[in-house]
Amino acid sequence: MPHPDTTSDKPHKCAGSPLKRCLGKGVLAVGVCMLASAGFVLHQSKAYGLLERIHHGLIICTPGTGLSMTAASAGLARQSSPAMLRLELASQEDGRVIVMPGSSQLSDVLASSRRAHTLLMLDLNNTNPADVAALVRKARMLDRVVLVSSSRETTETALQADPDLLVAIPIHSVRDAYAAHRMAGTHPYAAYLSPTASPNLFTLVHRDAEAIITENPATPALSTEEFLADRPVDIVVTPQPAQLTQALAGGS
Repeated sequence: MPHPDTTSDKPHKCAGSPLKRCLGKGVLAVGVCMLASAGFVLHQSKAYGLLERIHHGLIICTPGTGLSMTAASAGLARQSSPAMLRLELASQEDGRVIVMPGSSQLSDVLASSRRAHTLLMLDLNNTNPADVAALVRKARMLDRVVLVSSSRETTETALQADPDLLVAIPIHSVRDAYAAHRMAGTHPYAAYLSPTASPNLFTLVHRDAEAIITENPATPALSTEEFLADRPVDIVVTPQPAQLTQALAGGS
């Protein structure tokens, strides 16, 4: 018969092993849950991104102000098309970037827009693209913003400001289309075309641009449905989003 002292450790050892296994499984389960939660949050974040929402339908963009930072306040509440606001930027003497009219700080507007899942089109005007890009990155809005400039110089500066920020390049001809592709290089860009551009030009830029932006044709000779049927368009800028939505709904 074995001595009691030689067997005293065995029950303790057998009891401890399952406990350790249970603890190990518990830690593993918590880790899996945390990874799953992080993945869900990341998926939800990307679902509100500009390019992701383009895949789900036409984006209607309307001019806004620093006082109208959500879709509801701009008349885009709960409609079938995703909502985007176009905002005019300006620089204050102290260097801060504001939204005009309204004089709201761009940083505040970006934060509010992120909470409301609102996409933004920002007209740079006389602001420094690098300053704007830094604010957009800090607000974690890189995938929900497109920058617009009226000059080639500012466009080039905007392209250099942040490699992940979408920049709109105005295109009026086939030559402009190839020039925009060369200018952007590997940088993602959007093509901004006039509604009077030919369907062929729309098709040409669609091959290289991440998104195609145009404005509502607003002509009685061509309905909105007919216009969009011949042109690949991702974002339509209009001061009358409700009417455009109704027109598209009526033609479907």
